[in-house]
Amino acid sequence: MAGHKGRSYTGYIILGIIASFFIYFILWVIFKEKMPFHEYAYEIANNYDSYAEKAIILIPLVVFILIFIALMKPNAAKRFLRLQSSLPTSKIHSVAKGVVEIEGNLIMKDPLSSPVKNEECIGYYYTIENIGRDSDGKETYSTIHRETQCNIFQMKDDTGIIEVEPEGIELVLLGETNISSHGGKRYKETLLKDGQKMLLVGYADAKNGVPFIRKDDYYKILGITSSSGISVWNKYQPLLRSFMFTCSVILLIIIYILIQ
Repeated sequence: MAGHKGRSYTGYIILGIIASFFIYFILWVIFKEKMPFHEYAYEIANNYDSYAEKAIILIPLVVFILIFIALMKPNAAKRFLRLQSSLPTSKIHSVAKGVVEIEGNLIMKDPLSSPVKNEECIGYYYTIENIGRDSDGKETYSTIHRETQCNIFQMKDDTGIIEVEPEGIELVLLGETNISSHGGKRYKETLLKDGQKMLLVGYADAKNGVPFIRKDDYYKILGITSSSGISVWNKYQPLLRSFMFTCSVILLIIIYILIQ
């Protein structure tokens, strides 16, 4: 999914916690009762098998909770999808001030040149990834750079045209337009191009009596996606949500049975 700039530090936090426990254990082996929480460490060391059995059950539960928190953590793309599912699609000619959803074809004003293929475009989401290999020899990728660039553009439906000020825009559920690899790196770009039929959620405002769309200050959202892609998402997203909920309930039941 393009447009998500923030990096998740959950993995680093987990590694930090594991490293802290490991360092504490090494120091406890050396200094024993001089260490804080010596009584608890001594209890665990003397009843290792019992605690190991509990850990085998609890670790998957902790991992499940962390994954659930990561999935539920709000970001611009999730806010876009949540608002999009609840907003009616407004006609451009009658758009009212406030958070709106509009659908129409993009009109390019000042073209940009895309970084990978030098294609003329309205805007792009661009990433650079280091290419590595895992122990099985399969390629792995780690993102080292990401950026979104977009010029002012317009959207047109059968009732009129409206301008979009794209500062802070997020490209949601859009696949890569071009991919290129060389020099141990992979370069990917997702483009907004003239004539594409898109759906946009943002804040309808006015300047000198002329309406335009900008990023919403309250929800912090200005998002755009393809009309066809969002139709598929809206069709299957309830099924995906039901499936994830069912799997969560089953996993919790299994864990409950195991700890009895």
